[in-house]
Amino acid sequence: MQKFIIPLGGILAGSGVMTMLFGWNIGADGKDSAEQISQVGFSALNELAMTSLGPVAFGLIIVGLALMVYGNATAWKETGGY
Repeated sequence: MQKFIIPLGGILAGSGVMTMLFGWNIGADGKDSAEQISQVGFSALNELAMTSLGPVAFGLIIVGLALMVYGNATAWKETGGY
């Protein structure tokens, strides 16, 4: 079972990180952060705001990490203690 749980947790956690990278915007325009930094420079980083994808990203990361911890916690049963 661990051969499915651990990779699934990694996929979910990685998807959460990628969602978090693209889940931010800068300023009141609501544009993507990559678009805005190229126009306003690094002085607008204090206006960084999370979009609606932010909570989804945190949820994916937490679920992914929980699956990987659970998969590794019971892996010793299949290996005989090694």
